Amino acid sequence: MKITIMKTKTNMYKHSVKQWNPFVGCRFNCSYCKSSFQRQIKRWAKENCDKCYSFTPHEHPERLTQSLPNTGFMQFIFTCSSGDIAFCPSDYLLKIIARIRNEPHKKFLMQSKAPQILKEFNFPGNIILGTTIETNRDDLYEGISKAPKPSQRYSDFLTVQHPMKMITIEPVIDFNLNVMTNWIESINPIMVWLGYDSRNSHLPEPSLDKVKQLHWELGKKGFTVILKKIRPAWWEKSDLENPADIKTVDNVEKGFCLRDKK
Repeated sequence: MKITIMKTKTNMYKHSVKQWNPFVGCRFNCSYCKSSFQRQIKRWAKENCDKCYSFTPHEHPERLTQSLPNTGFMQFIFTCSSGDIAFCPSDYLLKIIARIRNEPHKKFLMQSKAPQILKEFNFPGNIILGTTIETNRDDLYEGISKAPKPSQRYSDFLTVQHPMKMITIEPVIDFNLNVMTNWIESINPIMVWLGYDSRNSHLPEPSLDKVKQLHWELGKKGFTVILKKIRPAWWEKSDLENPADIKTVDNVEKGFCLRDKK
């Protein structure tokens, strides 16, 4: 049996044409973020912005007037990608939303691990609203993040009234297949991103076969599932001693279907 392992060159979404950050920072202290997103921003921030370097929530009003690119099919501008808008002051977030509303021909993505915040604003229709739901199991989430528990995020996001919603299941944490599938079906997102931890965080990961099952079940229900980093769980004893048994796909857009090859 051959296993397909997806590789991406970045932790960002492949359909993002720009990461626009008029607001930066977060206090959820996710364990896997420190070695990925925060490490990336530190490279730039060391010589440019002390608050960016420390990931302290703060505004960059000079970026509100930045030129933003056009977006094509399934493309978007990832807004406040280097932070969580749950920590953004309401009056300033309204300014960001106003800029987005003034460019209705472009698509934007805004997301939060505290989706309750998304119910407090009137977002225009050209924004995709997203949240991260790595698992349905609250018991596995202790010590991983200070964000609301996955069950709370699900409940809050379910009641967000917006035509375009997105779910990220990354980094995927072990889950109950039926519950996770039902959660996604209830929220009814326009797209789902699915992938393993891109760093060596040793999270309580599900097996590769279980992730394949989730991908298959969601696909059968008609959801667009875009794969990111797909590999055996860190704890799985790999029998892939023969390099010929590993197929690597570098372009995630070609990886909508993940199947074993025999």
